[in-house]
Amino acid sequence: MRERDVYTFGDNDVASARLARLAALYDPETRALVARAAQPPVALAIDLGCGPGWSTRLVHEIARATRTIGIDASERYVREARARQPDLEFVVGDIARGIPAIGSPDLILARFLLTHLADPHAALGAWADAAAPGARLALHETESLSSSHPALARYYELVGEVQAHHGQALYVGALISRAIAGTGWHVIESRALVLEKPAPAMASLHAANLRTWRTDPFARERFDPDELDALDVSLTAIANGAVAAPPVENVARQLIAARDRSTAR
Repeated sequence: MRERDVYTFGDNDVASARLARLAALYDPETRALVARAAQPPVALAIDLGCGPGWSTRLVHEIARATRTIGIDASERYVREARARQPDLEFVVGDIARGIPAIGSPDLILARFLLTHLADPHAALGAWADAAAPGARLALHETESLSSSHPALARYYELVGEVQAHHGQALYVGALISRAIAGTGWHVIESRALVLEKPAPAMASLHAANLRTWRTDPFARERFDPDELDALDVSLTAIANGAVAAPPVENVARQLIAARDRSTAR
């Protein structure tokens, strides 16, 4: 595992607003996933990579947990989450290396998180070590994104290159089954959801991301800034409805696993 994983999507105001839109766009699928994973009573639920805390509120409401904690590596996001949702708990932690000493969770949600980690297998093992025996893990990751619109298709190519440079996988959903093997979790459900997401909503997310990751040293060296400028214009036009584009096909992988009852891997 690297000294620290690089989060190329940022934690500034633009990135925070993007996460709010992302949470709204994937709210139905996430609620259904947590509802299937939660096994009442849930004494402690944790939301890994919680960002500003949108998914943490969802976990708390659906799981009806006695205690819910959001964990993120970004101090800025944790401050924002605490200010917005003072009735929930939020802590800073390097979740790629494990879970802070907050107790043994009965339920863990990690949504769009493994895609930002260079070593998902090690992270999954560390989470299993911290979880209560029989705890449930709920994962939601992207398996594929496709669009017939050239701007959207090109965006997926470029962001995939940026993540690959940092040892990450944009389509980590296709790799989860292999990554989770031997980590202390056993899979009890794995399903591929074929989703159609509105192009304007997706383009809005991607334009915000582009404005963040284009400052990454690799992206600045690798990509033509004029092309990135043009791509920003095209994505913005799709986002505001000036240019029509068909829905984006998004295959998402949702996986639910249970912590092995034995305490050692």
